[in-house]
Amino acid sequence: MSFRTVGNSWELSGSNSPTTSTHSTVVSKRTMKSLSTAFRIANSSSRNFDVITEVGELSISIDSSTYSGKECYLIQANSNGIVDTIPVGTNITAYVTPKLESLEHTQHEYVNIPGNPLTKRSVLTQTEEGYQLVLTKTEGGSETVTTEDFTNDEMSRFISEGANLVLQRLSIVFGVHSRMSFKVFSTENTLTSVTYSPIESNTVSIQNVTLETIGIERCVDNGQDEQPTTWKIYFLSDGHMYTRAQVGSPVYMKIKNIPENFIKDDDADWVFPDFGKGVLHWEDDIEMLSQFLDRKEELQEDHVNYMKRHPELKAILGDFLQFLLMRKPSDVIEFAADFFSSYSATAEMKPSFAHSNFVNKSAIRSD
Repeated sequence: MSFRTVGNSWELSGSNSPTTSTHSTVVSKRTMKSLSTAFRIANSSSRNFDVITEVGELSISIDSSTYSGKECYLIQANSNGIVDTIPVGTNITAYVTPKLESLEHTQHEYVNIPGNPLTKRSVLTQTEEGYQLVLTKTEGGSETVTTEDFTNDEMSRFISEGANLVLQRLSIVFGVHSRMSFKVFSTENTLTSVTYSPIESNTVSIQNVTLETIGIERCVDNGQDEQPTTWKIYFLSDGHMYTRAQVGSPVYMKIKNIPENFIKDDDADWVFPDFGKGVLHWEDDIEMLSQFLDRKEELQEDHVNYMKRHPELKAILGDFLQFLLMRKPSDVIEFAADFFSSYSATAEMKPSFAHSNFVNKSAIRSD
C-alpha cells in the first residue's frame, strides 16, 4: 500500500486499486473516534535506566467535526510536564480532512523559565492560493509576530503534526510496510522532509495482558550540518499508540492502561479505501538515492567477479557476436535461439542455423 498526492492532500491506495475513486473518506468514523488515549511521560536516568520518574502526561483525541462546512476530523494532542523543575508543554489543535489535508493547524509550545517564560504559537491556515503561517513568539515581555505564505506547489506532500497522528494510525491499521516520505515544518518553521519506516515488532505486557506492538520510525531531516531528529513509536494492532521515544532523549511516553475502546483484529471493521497508486520520485530522496547507488555498485562488483570466475563466458559471447555479424540474420532472436540450443543436451537435433542458411544478401551489398 502507498499514499499518493491529490493537490495538497494524501490518499491511501492499495496495490490492486484503480487510479481514480469516488470515496470521500479514508477511514471509518469508528476508526477515528476510537483514538482517545492517555499516556504518562517518564524520564529514565542516563546513568541508571532502572530509575524511572513520571514527569508529565500526554493525551490524544480524534473526533468527527466540521470546518467551514467541510467534514473533517478534530485532532487534539496535549502534553504537559516538568523537566528539570521547569514546566514545559505542547498543545496541538488541528482540523484535518479524511484525505489528510490540513484545513487549520494550531500549535502552542511553552517553557516556563522563572523570570523569562518562552512561548511559541503557530497557526497554519489553508487559503485559496495555498497556506498562510502566522508565528507568534514571546520571550519575557517581548513579542514578535511573523507571517509567511506558501503556495500549493510548495505545500505538495505536506503533512502537519496533527495529520501525522492520523497517518501513523492508518499505517498500522492498513499494514503499510514500506518507507514513506513527506514534507513537514522544521523547528525553525521551514519546510523539510520527513520519512516513515517500519521497524521491528515487540511483544509487551500491559495489565498482565500480552499484546503485539508494531513499530514505526519517524525521521525529520535537519539539514546537512545537523543530525536528523528521530522518534521510535510503537502501536497496538488497532492503531492505539503504545510508546513513543525520541532517539537520544531520556524522556519517553508510554500508555497508562489498555484503552477501553481497544479493538482486537477479529473485531475490526476497517474501511479500505479504493485509490490509485502515486508516483515515487526516489531520485529526489537523498537516502533512497544513496541506497540505489550502493546497490548498483554492489551488483556491478558482483557481476565483474562472476565473469572473472567464468572466463568461458566472454569466449561464448564473443563467438556468438562474431557469427551473428557474419550471417546477419533478419531475425536475431531466432538466430540466438539456434546458436545457444547447441549447448543444450536435451535440445532436439536439427540443422544448425537453418533459418539463416540463406545469407542476407541485401545486408552484404549494403556493406
